[in-house]
Amino acid sequence: MRNVAKRIFAGNTTSLFLSFILLSFALFFIIGVYTVFVLISVQLVALIFSDKIVYRIGSVRPDAERPLVTIVSVRSNAETLRSISQHGKKILSQIREEIARSAMATYSASANEELKSTVIGSLLRHGIIASGKEITVKTRDVYRIVHEVSEKFGRQTPKITIANSIVSNASATGVSSSRSTVVITAGSLEELNDEELEAVIGHEMGHVAGHDPVILFAATSFEFLGRFYLWFPLLLYLGFFYFLLAFGGIYLLGKFLETRADTDSAVVFGNPEALASALTKIGFRQLFREKYNPGAKLFDWFQFDPHPPIYFRIARLSKYSGKQGHVRHTLLVSIRDIIVGFFSALFQV
Repeated sequence: MRNVAKRIFAGNTTSLFLSFILLSFALFFIIGVYTVFVLISVQLVALIFSDKIVYRIGSVRPDAERPLVTIVSVRSNAETLRSISQHGKKILSQIREEIARSAMATYSASANEELKSTVIGSLLRHGIIASGKEITVKTRDVYRIVHEVSEKFGRQTPKITIANSIVSNASATGVSSSRSTVVITAGSLEELNDEELEAVIGHEMGHVAGHDPVILFAATSFEFLGRFYLWFPLLLYLGFFYFLLAFGGIYLLGKFLETRADTDSAVVFGNPEALASALTKIGFRQLFREKYNPGAKLFDWFQFDPHPPIYFRIARLSKYSGKQGHVRHTLLVSIRDIIVGFFSALFQV
């Protein structure tokens, strides 16, 4: 259920809204015209309580009283993978529980070394051999970082939850800064340094400060109502292509908002290089594909993804070096950059 929640509620909730749009067709045959009002009402409730829903995604939730998060990672080899396959993946959750019970409440270099010994012992009890060289233990003051980022944005510190994923990423949702949640993956805490993590969280705070989930809710609700009450004949005429256009428009709006969040982070911190470095680590697979397949740079603009191509996001950040506090209309600037970036990719193919 947590994985389902991650898929639906993470990011700027575009997936959530589009899921409701697809669900509308099934309900339309059951309750008729009332489907529109029922689904919009459910969407609104989900939006209002999205911070609480997303907060439950992670089992680790740092706050002012317990600000630290320790990440333990074990690098696998052929032997460890063979042991796991023999015992079944359920032993991973058992190992995590054993380590959590043994972990100390306070952290230091010596405590982390003791924790590493605990991990080795727990693995051995399940038939998995690992040495200290294959285990890394890293403790991060997550609450302090998020709190300081929030202060720079002049916002209240959001709730924080840690998603147990090796992928480096973060997301945020909520209708306001007082009702918002930031999700940070374990991979981000392991791979990103403090400046990079601050920049990524700054991007997410840009979503919260800009009320992006509310904007997307308004956009999808307008499309939903219009589809049935304003331009229904157009839907009948275009058929499937209508949804390509409608979803494409929503995702285009998402690209504007994602680019604006990049700009806000770069301008508020005055360190766009940190965000560019973090994006390079987060999107290295896509960057590799784009480097050796030039056509992918144009194709990535047409994907049903609210994020612009990663190469574009990294390249444009260099323009905002030294412009801390000097960009007044970040949304308008971002829209301009999106248009220029798309046509540049189009004419380079």
